[in-house]
Amino acid sequence: MVQTRRRKRGKVYLHDINRKRLWVKEKRKREVRVRHCPLIRSNWETKLSVPTNYHEFALAHDIKKAFPIPNAKDLINPEILKKHNKRKEAYSDDDDDNQPILPTVEPTKTTKRRRPTKVHIRDELEKDANTERVKSLRISDPDRLFCIYMIEKHGTNYEAMARDHHNDYQLTARQLERKIEKFQNIPKVYERYLAEKAAGKDFLANFQMDN
Repeated sequence: MVQTRRRKRGKVYLHDINRKRLWVKEKRKREVRVRHCPLIRSNWETKLSVPTNYHEFALAHDIKKAFPIPNAKDLINPEILKKHNKRKEAYSDDDDDNQPILPTVEPTKTTKRRRPTKVHIRDELEKDANTERVKSLRISDPDRLFCIYMIEKHGTNYEAMARDHHNDYQLTARQLERKIEKFQNIPKVYERYLAEKAAGKDFLANFQMDN
């Protein structure tokens, strides 16, 4: 039977393709993907691809490749089960705790890559993530005036606050108590109120809410 010979097609320049637009699209792919981290933005190299930049920072770009989840077929693989049994025996010899060990799947073999050169960025990110954050409370100006009016008129009687005709949103006594506690827990706002009160300021007259 005669075999048909494939004809080699010569290379043709495609005039319909906008090369400049393709280059702009490629540049956008290599832009910084992390917007709210100035540490990564300042050390990002636009000449490198996104996975390569993450590799230089010693960070995982694709979480599925870094920590693969075993499939059902992998779990019944005899080689993986054999390794799992060996790990289980070694674990039982070392420790007395009866904690289960799940079978793990080794990631697919990849080409050797050079060591990351910007490991300090990963360490700084871990340090920043482990630092304790102090939550700053905020209150709007209408809520501040509302709390001052309620304190000046009713003191700590939250039931009377709930029955007040200026309680437009019909907050319960417990909700009003939490709102006033929030107002008192903001030092800058509450100290300003105490200073104005010590100076003899008449809040009810100024707010025109006592009628």
